[in-house]
Amino acid sequence: LKQRYSDFLVNEIAPSGEVVRLKSFEGPANDAAEEDSYINTTVVSKETLDKMNALVSGDTAGQITIDVTDLSKDERRQVHILVRKKFPDLESQTKIQDSKKIITVEKKENHQGPKRQKYWPHTRGNHTAFTLYKENADTMEAINMIAKVLRYKPSRFTYAGTKDKRAKTCQMVSIYRVPASHLVGLNKRQWNIAIGDVHYREKEVKLGDLSGNRFGIVLRGVSGSKEDIEDAVASLSQKGFINYFGLQRFGTTSVSTHDIGRALLKEQYEEAVNLILKPRDGGGGRPDLAACREEWQRSKDPQKALEHLKRKCILEGLLLQGLISSGVKAWSTALYSIPRNTRLMYVHSYQSFVWNRVVSRRLQKFGLAVLEGDLILNQSECVPEEVMDKRKATPSVVSDISSCSIQEVVLPLPGYNVNFPKNEIADWYKEILAEEGLTVESLKTKNKSYSLSGCYRHIVVVPHDMTWSEVRYSTIEEPVVLSDYDILKGHNLPEGDENEDCNSKMRGLKIEFSLPPSSYATMAIRELTKSDTSVWSNETPKESSEKSEEGGEEENGEYDYELDTSEAV
Repeated sequence: LKQRYSDFLVNEIAPSGEVVRLKSFEGPANDAAEEDSYINTTVVSKETLDKMNALVSGDTAGQITIDVTDLSKDERRQVHILVRKKFPDLESQTKIQDSKKIITVEKKENHQGPKRQKYWPHTRGNHTAFTLYKENADTMEAINMIAKVLRYKPSRFTYAGTKDKRAKTCQMVSIYRVPASHLVGLNKRQWNIAIGDVHYREKEVKLGDLSGNRFGIVLRGVSGSKEDIEDAVASLSQKGFINYFGLQRFGTTSVSTHDIGRALLKEQYEEAVNLILKPRDGGGGRPDLAACREEWQRSKDPQKALEHLKRKCILEGLLLQGLISSGVKAWSTALYSIPRNTRLMYVHSYQSFVWNRVVSRRLQKFGLAVLEGDLILNQSECVPEEVMDKRKATPSVVSDISSCSIQEVVLPLPGYNVNFPKNEIADWYKEILAEEGLTVESLKTKNKSYSLSGCYRHIVVVPHDMTWSEVRYSTIEEPVVLSDYDILKGHNLPEGDENEDCNSKMRGLKIEFSLPPSSYATMAIRELTKSDTSVWSNETPKESSEKSEEGGEEENGEYDYELDTSEAV
């Protein structure tokens, strides 16, 4: 799986149920007219306008002074809007001079990019939303790239959740009061992201503002019969799969994100920093990043380590810059230079690791049986930890096991503010946390940004709106599915030779389905194919055997439990 990231498509599903698609590269049709509608050029004389134009062109230098003593507050505001919008290379200031109120206008010494829009047309919503399309990049990496070009802080952008890196994905993003033209103009760049469907709305896109994700996945080299495929797809669509957190939650390198999360929860901030900057296997082919990590391990000098990086806006670069500005020993402060969502991801990863271990132990001991004292909850009430505090749900306790299905049963992600099952499983959480020197109470950390209140997650999840079709291809590089970007650009799939025998081509399976938030398509595919879906399954047999010697069945807390499904594809 994910041998080719172009075979893995992910589209966010909005709270309304609409699938987020990249439909246009344009912004609002009346955007330019709306911009002009609130710029009042008559508030200053034609002579003053000519002086401003000359100042911008360089024909004159110095400062323009406008007497605004007799102007109202709103009229003075209109002068500032005029300068800001029509002459972005100029800046204006209101001053008192010789008992008169004046506005001075001069050229900016260092033009540092657009600032937050203080003045905004009342006809617009306060937030600029857009569809973010990305390829082979994670959400935070894409946001950092956009923020760097626009010279905004990445924290100004908000989104419902992160999407897979090894995929082509679409999701909604918003930012407060930024003209659509600033975002649309980014599409002129040649990079692995695109921005489309830019529009204004009153509310921002918040963490958790999604009802799920729509997946389109191609499995190449399928050998099963059509009947085998139909049976396997039907079984998955009816019985579902174990709702494990996938490998993406823990990272695909030798340094796991849940180890970093454990260090943060134990307030071992120096350890967390060293883990983030530790040299590792499976780093994705970045020689500069590998050199940066090696330098840190060798010298513990953030300045020397940073010099190795070509791009300073990546996670490691931000952390090193934080160490430089706050001091090498100010570990906790330096970690705040990393985006908040990333820091949360680390501690949530540890939660996920514990949850996977508890589920594995339950499956080994009880299978898929419903137990007295289990917790049950509607799917719509299960929300990620990130938004749990705002959408608190209380599960019911099972007293009559004959009236419940395993698909209703939830297990908590450990936290200081969740209910645990009224059976022996509750003790398992305490045992696992104790192994790490933690308790349920200690998850309410002194540093509130790392505290875990907890949430609930279904043991079994059933995919919705599942479809499949067979695809044929001649080479492993041949594309067999089009992304939204491909369609918008008018790209077509390669046409086969009409004289070529279809049966001589390689065979693949294209499968589409929807999952609730925080459920992993790789786990659904593992159930469908009864195979490992990690990056290791795409390596040579020799490489796979070497990796299997390093970790057993319960890597990342998973136990290889099979549902009672028909023969695998």
